[in-house]
Amino acid sequence: MSGRGFESDQYQLLDFGGGRKLERFGEWIIDRPCPPAENATAANPSLWKQAHLKFQRTQGLHGKWKLLREQDVSAFGKNGESFETWSIQFQQRFRLNLHLSPVGHLGVFAEQASNWDWIIKQVERIQRGLAEPVKVLNLFAYTGGSTLAAASAGAQVTHIDSAGNIVARARENAALSNLADAPIRWIQEDAMLFCQRELKRGNQYHGVILDPPSYGHGPKNQVWKIGKHLRPLLELAGELTQQQRGFVLLTNHSPDFSSADLEASFADAIFGSCGAGARASRMSLTSAEGNRLDAGCVVRFP
Repeated sequence: MSGRGFESDQYQLLDFGGGRKLERFGEWIIDRPCPPAENATAANPSLWKQAHLKFQRTQGLHGKWKLLREQDVSAFGKNGESFETWSIQFQQRFRLNLHLSPVGHLGVFAEQASNWDWIIKQVERIQRGLAEPVKVLNLFAYTGGSTLAAASAGAQVTHIDSAGNIVARARENAALSNLADAPIRWIQEDAMLFCQRELKRGNQYHGVILDPPSYGHGPKNQVWKIGKHLRPLLELAGELTQQQRGFVLLTNHSPDFSSADLEASFADAIFGSCGAGARASRMSLTSAEGNRLDAGCVVRFP
């Protein structure tokens, strides 16, 4: 995957190996688990000594944060809960607030940066041929990176996530990015239910973005299982863009799907048996040494 992505002083994959990755997020260097790095060997072991923070899993995905250089902060708390929120910038487009979570997440998945570049280009391309604003639907929208990418290019965005606290964080990121007044609808809802209701309302979109988890729950405890529900949701995305389809983007991190399987399912669900226009490729992050770390699959149209 190509694209400008983050400037190196905002985000950089420094090294990976032994099931872990070492990353720079602004001023902080962080050592976290990374299953795709299980069979890799760190290229620069001495670099890991520069880490400020380390996350170690203790039960399932949950774990503990450890402060490695106590002189760097005035307050950390029992498990990083007092560690002050900080932010990083994506190009000159938007900023994202980051903070330590009990599952090792920070509030950004850096491998999405090339997709944000692509979303911006698609919105600008479609807008050149339209009198009205480009309409974009972002499902499983998390803290809003794709939403803010589309909005920064002038799109009207509908942002859907099942977790109210995550929607609130996305809105904070919009405010931080001077996009608080952008035409964004912030909605806490189950993705499947929302799409079904939009079809009944007769609404259509120029673009749909999907970044589904392998497993999850809606706000009313609706169960999401990617093996069962992805295909029906892709079919809904196809219907919601049938009249004015400009782009569709699907990203996936589940090991249960190969790139070829995702591309075939995407094409068949969106376009029918002709399957025209879908292209799958691997997402990756490139380390300071130039080594590539696999980060899942993306399928794009066009």
